[in-house]
Amino acid sequence: MQKSDDAEQGDLSLEEVVRSIQRKGCEGQSIEVKAASQGTPKVYDSLSSFSNQNEGGIIVFGLDESLGFEVVGVHDAQELEKAVTAQGKEMYPEVRPVYSESLIDGKTVVSAYINGKPMGERPVYRKTAGISAGSYTRIGDADARMTPTQLYEIETFKDGRRDDVSVDPQADSDMLNPEKRYDFISRAQRERPLLARRNEDEILELSGVCRRGSPTLAGLMTLGEYPQQVYPNLCITAVVVPGTKAGTGLGGERFLDNQRFEGTIDRMLEDAMAFVRRNSRTRTVIRDGVRTDIPEYPETAVREILTNALMHRDYGPYCNGTPVRLTLFADRLECWNPGGVYGGQSINDLGFANSQTRNPTLVSLLEIEGIAENRHSGIPAIREEAKQCGYKPVEFQDRQASFTVRFYSVPERAVAAEATVHWTGAAVSDSAKRVQVHALGGSDASGAAKTGKGIRDRILGFCKEPRSLEDIAHALGLGKYYVRRRYIEPLLEENALSMTLPDKPRSKYQRYVASDSLAEVSSGKKP
Repeated sequence: MQKSDDAEQGDLSLEEVVRSIQRKGCEGQSIEVKAASQGTPKVYDSLSSFSNQNEGGIIVFGLDESLGFEVVGVHDAQELEKAVTAQGKEMYPEVRPVYSESLIDGKTVVSAYINGKPMGERPVYRKTAGISAGSYTRIGDADARMTPTQLYEIETFKDGRRDDVSVDPQADSDMLNPEKRYDFISRAQRERPLLARRNEDEILELSGVCRRGSPTLAGLMTLGEYPQQVYPNLCITAVVVPGTKAGTGLGGERFLDNQRFEGTIDRMLEDAMAFVRRNSRTRTVIRDGVRTDIPEYPETAVREILTNALMHRDYGPYCNGTPVRLTLFADRLECWNPGGVYGGQSINDLGFANSQTRNPTLVSLLEIEGIAENRHSGIPAIREEAKQCGYKPVEFQDRQASFTVRFYSVPERAVAAEATVHWTGAAVSDSAKRVQVHALGGSDASGAAKTGKGIRDRILGFCKEPRSLEDIAHALGLGKYYVRRRYIEPLLEENALSMTLPDKPRSKYQRYVASDSLAEVSSGKKP
């Protein structure tokens, strides 16, 4: 048998798969059950949906869902396999199931494994129904017809279409902000050597800000005066919900805060960050007399979540009327954006494997502006921040051509009884407080920083000699992404710390040195 997430283990026997289904009492994302005791049922929808997902799926014949997944056996195993194979030939591209048979509880059970097709071969659909009516996707334990958005996303990938460089008929070069335009050109000439000798109009065309003199979608979203003049709903909507699910609080309120953020991507990003800061608090854990401050939502993680949503969302015609949605619940932050994981990559590979980029021009412009990196480091940074705070693992969900991140502010493990926990910061409703207090077991503070000031002093003392980011993180016992954003960057801004290669801030040869030590070396007072 092939690997099945719903069966919990890889390389399971058919009987093990059956027992797993019976134990759970349900089907799943990659398992469909059919009775088939009276003949071969139609399975076109499942052949399509399993072929259109990375992990494929298994159809198990001989279990009756209406009888609690009792083994009823198939009428004729050989005829069933012939009939399902015939149905597979009616699909485009053709689906060729791999069969397995087993005698379970004295009755014959048959499984048909359907391999997931690569994105370039999707959508798989029934030829007589056509693409629109015959293409299906799997949602939980059900087969659902693919939406126009999902079909467009597949065709966009196959055709190499790029919506980030589309030009709206309303777009005009006067819509670019003069200051942003000037700053962008200066940075592009400095950071992209091949653009250094080009004139301003050539730089805007070559970088993708403009096409034949008119600003592209990416150009307006990065350098526009007011991008929403052309794209009204390319914005962020943000709400604070009283409780752990949408609805109303104890006082009847639906939202504790409700905002809409517009402007260019950098402006929306900063406004949304301020919204999160305003509506979140800091958890202070005092254990054995040692105080540890843990932010409810660490800035590094929040910035990466929001940047990824704005940078990698779908900007196609089916989605550019849909905003990015940010929701703060009592126990988590959720960020939703239109557009699933691009190119058919598995969600399990996020942060571990290089992925194709839906909006390469937009990403490049944000890189030049210094707003984002395209180094696939965002997901690892988000996961690491949650781990450093002792929170539950971050959840990533790719469903129905959309992507959701759930960052929990709930500790993964309870703090020892002798620990004292305090919250400081934004006020919350009574309903939210109860959830937070219930979850406040706290975080295991072992190995964590004593105080922010203590770590800063340790870094400055350690950097009397030039040190790499890896050296500093290792010495502190913390992750390097966390150390860089939480401590190194603020120390650089304060000029307490200096870079040995200031013109190449991301160089692998970069070292950090305490500024007073650097001054002593420069003056000859220190050997």
